[in-house]
Formats: sequence, structure tokens, C-alpha cells
Amino acid sequence: MRGKAFLTLQLFAENPAGSPEQQNQEVDKPGAGKDPGTDGQDPKSGAKYTDEDVNRLINQKFAEWQRKKDAELDEARRLAGMNAQEKAEHERDQMRQELEELKRQNTIAEMSKVARKMLAEEEINIPDELLGHLVTVDADDTKGAVKAFTKLFKDSLQSAVKEALKGEPPKTGGGKNGITKEQIMKVQNRAERQRLINEHMDLFQNGGN
Repeated sequence: MRGKAFLTLQLFAENPAGSPEQQNQEVDKPGAGKDPGTDGQDPKSGAKYTDEDVNRLINQKFAEWQRKKDAELDEARRLAGMNAQEKAEHERDQMRQELEELKRQNTIAEMSKVARKMLAEEEINIPDELLGHLVTVDADDTKGAVKAFTKLFKDSLQSAVKEALKGEPPKTGGGKNGITKEQIMKVQNRAERQRLINEHMDLFQNGGN
């Protein structure tokens, strides 16, 4: 008996409208199962929602959602367009820099050939590392640097030759300025040695000493 009473209380707690027996009695009453309000009305507020109202509400919510999505899509497209533009500008700048560097390298190569030719005419041969300090992309600057270097090179060489010949007594049969054939042949620089030979050709003719 006690267990049955507990079960009845539990069912009543789960069904606040009443016990199962009371619910059955309510169903048997006339008009049971119908809303207390009029048909199509909310029993609490009494507001009536037609199909047209429901459709209008759905359309309104959908329109708001669509506007939000369209705005997000437009913003995404705008940002994507800006990124693409920035990327295009970056690539264009890179191509311009690469082109300028290629043009500079080609100009340097051409100027190096010109400088080599000028030095060869003076019988001067220098390593590429030193030549790189004389060559620029400007033709006038390159020619001026090569000429200045040629003069400095020859002056330094002439001073070295004079220093090497200083103190040696002139030998019999010497050519102009008291230089001898042996002294000329001891000059290590080929260009300077050739210049001295040309200036003292008499020492090398007719068995000169």
C-alpha cells in the first residue's frame, strides 16, 4: 500500500495537471482536448498567427541573413582584391628590380671589355678583382678611372725601375741615359721592358751589349 502511494505521488509530480485518473476524467468531459481560446490563437496571449504572418516572418529573417552574408561576401571580395593588387604591385616591383639588375650586369660586362682593351693597349694586365674597382655603369667614369690608373701604374713602374738602377755605374757600350742591355732584360714588367727595348733599340742591334 505504501509503495502504491509513492508511485501515485511520483506520477502526480510528473503530470502536474493531475493524476492519470483525473486526466482520464478530464478527457471524458464535453469539449475536452480543445484549446480554451479560439481556433488558431495562442492560449496564453490570444495572438493569432496566420500562414501569411509566418511566411512574412520567415522571409524577413531570411532577408536579414542574406544581407549579412552579402555584406560579408562583399568585404571578402574587397579584401581579396586588395591583396591581389598588393601582390601584383610586389611582383611588378620585383620584376623591375631584376630587370634593372640584369641591365646593370650587362653594362658592367660591356664596360669591363672596354677597360680591358684600354689597358691592353698600354700593355697592362690586371686581375678581375682590381678591374672591378675601375669599372662602373657610366662609360665616362670608367674611361677616366682606367686612364688615371694607367698613369699611376706607369709612374709607379718608372719609379721602381729608377730605384733599381740607382747606384749602378754605367757600363761601356751603354745606350742612352747610361742603361745597358742587361739592365733592360732584368726588368720584370713586360710592358716596361718592351718600352725600354724600343727606346734603346741600338743596344739590340749589331750585337750591341
